Formats: sequence, structure tokens, C-alpha cells
Amino acid sequence: MTGPLVDTDALTIYDPTTRPLSFVILEVLVIAFGTATFFHARRSKLARVTWITIVVYGLIMEALSYMVVQNFAHGQFTVMLWAAQLPLYIIFVYPVLLYTGITAGRALRLPRAIEPIACGLCILALDVPFDLAGPPMGWWRWWGGDPNTAVRWGGVPVTSFYWHLAFGAALAGVTAFAARRGRTGAIYALPLALATIVIGVIAFMPMHLFAALGLGHDVFVATAIAGSAALVAITVVRRGTLVA
Repeated sequence: MTGPLVDTDALTIYDPTTRPLSFVILEVLVIAFGTATFFHARRSKLARVTWITIVVYGLIMEALSYMVVQNFAHGQFTVMLWAAQLPLYIIFVYPVLLYTGITAGRALRLPRAIEPIACGLCILALDVPFDLAGPPMGWWRWWGGDPNTAVRWGGVPVTSFYWHLAFGAALAGVTAFAARRGRTGAIYALPLALATIVIGVIAFMPMHLFAALGLGHDVFVATAIAGSAALVAITVVRRGTLVA
């Protein structure tokens, strides 16, 4: 591969013909789908505040990943930001996964207490093939030595799956809560994103507690996913029975 066409701390651009084909295809598809979610989100105030919050949340999470966590690194895509650490397409990945998943979860019209869990499960379902394909394709790589990413399914840290479930549910919940109170302006996106992160961190505390007691991350995450799926399935079935 040749060097970049543009190489600055803020922006790095490569000739797309020097990138692996899967990289270019992924960039084009994700940016296209992410743009589609933007136009879809214009249909309602709830959808708009959800979309904007997702983008702000995604940028914060990426920043924390590079500056604090540092347990993975992205591959070098056509357009890179932040000292070649952040591929442009990643900004669009968040709405593609989270907005689409949350929209699907809300379409079930479940009770307020259950809806965020359904949204988290939908996000997780969308993420699984992406997470499994990423490392083998070279889209990103996980570093070793971090106990939080040591336990893996299919080469993917189980904590990544739980992150999508827990943080996705949190974002769905806080944006729905804000919309019910008329807090749908773009100005609320930052506090809602921060609230998502706080709730998500709290949701991770039981996993760390169980780990301290000798229960593996994989057991906790499997239980959380199975329990969430069972709860949503029972609610859907009961709702269908009541309607019938």
C-alpha cells in the first residue's frame, strides 16, 4: 500500500484503490445507510433527538476509546480523522446500528420499562455479524492484555456484545424519557449522551462484581442476553394474547 494523499493530525486520506476492497465497500455502504437513517429520523421529534444523541454519543465513546481505554485500533480506511485513529465511516456506524435497532425495538410498541431492552437486543442482533467479521477482515483489531476483553466469542470480547445491549438500551431509554417531556432539541443531545454513558457504566458494575466473585464475563453476558430476550419474548407473547 502506498502512503496517504493527505496526512495531517486532523485528516488523513488514502487513494481508495490502495485500500482492501472490503474496506471501500464497507465505507460506501455504511455511509450510505447512515445517511438514510438521517433522512428517516426527520419524521418525528423522538427520532431526531435519538439520531443526534447517537452521533454525539458515538463521538464521545470513540474519544474515550482512544484516550482512556485503548484496547483496540481501527484499520486504515480511505478517510481517517483524529491522527488516523478514527475512520470517517465509524461516525456513521453508530446511527446505522443504534438508530436502526432502536427504531425496530420501538416498532414493537412494548411497555416503557421493556422497550429499551428490546431496543438493546435489536442493536445487538445488528452488531453481531459486524463484530464477528471485523477483526478477520482487518477492519479493526483488539489488543491483548486487557482483562476486560480477554474472554471472547468468535474472537470478539463478550464485553463488546454486552456494551451494545446495555448502552443501547440506556440510550433508547433516556431519549424516550426526554421526548415524553418535550426535551427534543439538539441542545439536549450532549446531556442525553452523557446520561447514556453513566447508566451504561452502572449497568456494567454487576458484571465486574460477579467477576470478582469468580463468575466469568461469558457467563454473565450470556445470562444477561438470555434473560433480556426471554423478558421481551414473554412480553410480546402476552401482548399478542391480550390483543387476540
